Amino acid sequence: MAAKKAEETNVQPIDTKDMNIYQKMQAITQEISAVAKNLNVGFGKNQYKAVGEADVLAAVKPIEAKWGVYSYPMERGIIDSGILENFKNDGSISKSQFLRVATKYRFINMDKPEEYIDMDSYGDGVDTQDKAPGKAMTYSDKYSLLKAYKIITGDDPDQNYSQEYTSYNVQSAPKQTSKPAPKAAPKAEPKAEGGDIQGYPSREEMIDACKKHFNGDNLQKLLTYYKVDSIDALDTAQLAVAYGTAMKNKTA
Repeated sequence: MAAKKAEETNVQPIDTKDMNIYQKMQAITQEISAVAKNLNVGFGKNQYKAVGEADVLAAVKPIEAKWGVYSYPMERGIIDSGILENFKNDGSISKSQFLRVATKYRFINMDKPEEYIDMDSYGDGVDTQDKAPGKAMTYSDKYSLLKAYKIITGDDPDQNYSQEYTSYNVQSAPKQTSKPAPKAAPKAEPKAEGGDIQGYPSREEMIDACKKHFNGDNLQKLLTYYKVDSIDALDTAQLAVAYGTAMKNKTA
């Protein structure tokens, strides 16, 4: 037993001084094969397992130290932000802050600090309180490490079919940047054809559906919010949001 302990104590550290940053990152990639899903997300039937930031850091930090690599978010900026609005079944409106950040994550060769690799990543955060920035940064940082070291998590978006979604009214907030960040790609605006929005029923059909759904307090809240006297007075974009809410609640 004592001999075994002495043998473990005398293990020689890996000599990484002659390795470049690419060789080191390749060695780390080979050593970290997968990260377990230890994070529980959601509740009840909607609960699922996910890979948390703590799981990724616990797997990466000791291996980076072993091979002489240090990584950190070198540059970060907000490229998009706004307020997401959604009508609830009771006619009230819920608001959530939306934030998209761009991060330049740097991997440095600690034996040769002039050698480094930069990786761009992005993260979205949505929260009804003040946690959207933290969520966006955590997501961006976590996936920088996962993709840089090709870590297997078992998540593959191609395994799931694309689902239809209800459009939300987005009010853009002023852009903020801590440092220069990549510009966001231009957003595709809904194409209007003859006063209608592509992918939606005609204006008349949406008005008819909204009149059947919104009544009483729900109707009053809708009209008050958009500052109009009737559903007919809603512009096409506003009508599309109201129609999406009506259809979502109809199938709920």
